[in-house]
Amino acid sequence: MNEKVGALNCMHDQQAVMTGGGYEMSERSTVRRLTPLECERLQGFPDGWTDIGEWTDTKGKNHAPADTPRYKALGNSIATPFWFFLLRRISAQYERPATLGSLFDGIGGFPYCWVRCNGTKSVLWASEIEEFPIAVTKKHFGDEDSGEEGDIGKYL
Repeated sequence: MNEKVGALNCMHDQQAVMTGGGYEMSERSTVRRLTPLECERLQGFPDGWTDIGEWTDTKGKNHAPADTPRYKALGNSIATPFWFFLLRRISAQYERPATLGSLFDGIGGFPYCWVRCNGTKSVLWASEIEEFPIAVTKKHFGDEDSGEEGDIGKYL
């Protein structure tokens, strides 16, 4: 019986695959990647949070639905369970209604946690520079410029 566990090791042009009791390098084999839905769940977002369909950037250019911007946005996001726990504890200490403004917010992780603690009107603004995260935030929290309401209520 082999008492050692093999280490995962792969070169930049190959992928590691598990075979039998260890890992083996193979150019013909592939590793199953996480889906965007699984990434949303790992980060603590509701299912479909980044699945916004066709979207328009701030310059008016239309974009078709794609997984690549979803992966990028989720990879640059926060893990919401910890922040929800922390913001719930902080919010409990306030003696008056608390509000939030979020700088470089990404896909709305901090506002999502804050709204769960303090209600839908407690987020005053969020700021972001990347186009896809801006579209995700507008979908869920609305767009003040156009007067559109977001759909955050269905996630609470």
